[in-house]
Amino acid sequence: MTNRKKSAAYLPTIIVLMMVLLSCSPAAYTPEPFIAPKPPSGYAPFIFDIEVESAAAPSRLDDPRPNIIVIMTDDQPYHTVAYMPTVKNELAPNGVNFTNGFVTTPLCCPSRVSILTGEYVHNHEVFTNSMPTGGAEKFDDASSIATWMKEAGYRTAYFGKYLNGYERLQPLGVVPPGWDEWHVFLGQGADDDADAGSFEYFYNFTMSENGQVTDYPRDEYYFSADVVTRGAVNYINETRDAPFLLFVGYYNPHSPYISAPRHKDAFRSGTGWDWIQYRPPNFNEKDIRDKPAYLKEFSPLSDGEVDTAHKQILRSLLSVDDGVASILNALDKTGLKEKTVVVFLSDNGMTLGDHRLGVDKNCVYEACAKIPFIVYAPGMVEARSDDRLVANIDLVPTFLEWAGGEIPESVDGRSLVPLLVDADAPWREALLLEHWRTEGGVGSMIPEFHAVRTMEWKYVEYETGEKELYDLVSDPYELNNLAGKKAYREIEAQLAKRLVELKQE
Repeated sequence: MTNRKKSAAYLPTIIVLMMVLLSCSPAAYTPEPFIAPKPPSGYAPFIFDIEVESAAAPSRLDDPRPNIIVIMTDDQPYHTVAYMPTVKNELAPNGVNFTNGFVTTPLCCPSRVSILTGEYVHNHEVFTNSMPTGGAEKFDDASSIATWMKEAGYRTAYFGKYLNGYERLQPLGVVPPGWDEWHVFLGQGADDDADAGSFEYFYNFTMSENGQVTDYPRDEYYFSADVVTRGAVNYINETRDAPFLLFVGYYNPHSPYISAPRHKDAFRSGTGWDWIQYRPPNFNEKDIRDKPAYLKEFSPLSDGEVDTAHKQILRSLLSVDDGVASILNALDKTGLKEKTVVVFLSDNGMTLGDHRLGVDKNCVYEACAKIPFIVYAPGMVEARSDDRLVANIDLVPTFLEWAGGEIPESVDGRSLVPLLVDADAPWREALLLEHWRTEGGVGSMIPEFHAVRTMEWKYVEYETGEKELYDLVSDPYELNNLAGKKAYREIEAQLAKRLVELKQE
């Protein structure tokens, strides 16, 4: 493995950086539009409110380093942010909306470990969701964003979903190194063979509360997303003496797509909730003669099946949107809004009939690998839409630069700080995408692949010897495979060479 030396960022640099950021006044800007009907007239997100008992400690307000909150969904299709009122109308237009945000491996546990380490999956080697090739048991958690941020003087907290198979770690409910507050679901380890989720993701679940195993009853007050939100807003209210890193991980909208009772009628006929059928040009792709052989094993879902899943996903996301609204409200009430960076993203994308795939992940196509990726920092970062290639591996170096910590040599990602400060800053031209076969389920049907994604092209090599090449400018829905065609031999050779280089990083 070839590691690239990362420059350390120290506190004086951060002080200068924050002064620069604070001098930027957010511009009036509407990002690339997310197309969706408006919610019914009079609809407003449900706010989990707080009573502020005291102001933040002067020492906290004097510290130039920002609080950092990561709000992460589970299996969220990219386009569905259009149906989340707070994300669409507050985060996206007032933050940096990265329209080419990716996960390097589109599967829950590998992606989440990349978020925690900043490493490509071929380096951290948590390849799948369960042993022997993946899961929480495969992850060496001795060094992660939690330990590094704690060393930099941050308080750290995690609420919600952590890693698949966490409940298999011993002792049950163990708190991994570096986390000061730990409120994480147990029993979330859907294996690769049936990664279809469970009702217990949402009700009747068990959590590790700072190492204490706690059962929650089947009661609408204890809907899992709301439990996570209440914990997060209370943490914001109570943490006033030091900058903090807060992870907020929702199960939603993972299958079986359960929604909070207050949203049970959303997107149903006659309720005022309108929605648009998801029918991209690659929906149930008719001609797949130029596609890898595995796609021929899939039977397209019916329109009705896709529409039902789509509406369930949209309904499930509304409780996450309530959580986003509640977190922003808590920041506003505590006076920490302009001292805090909020990052919103998903652990992977999801198909909804794209390329004949059903409601699935693991694939190399945009629907699987592309995710919502928004950095919201009012008063610190000028709002805009940015189409550069950013990824889940970029969060660790970004957070460490803000914290004034040293970026480990093992980190493969790049700090987003230059992009956030300067829209014209030089940036990467290519990103690696990877997948390894899982023990079962859809991921077992998709051959191992490695791919390079640039601004204009996507080139894929499968373990079967099959290849794909797409001109993403003229063919953004990846319908016309150009691999092996004479007119594209030169670009294919160039991308193949770049892929070799990326695999060695």
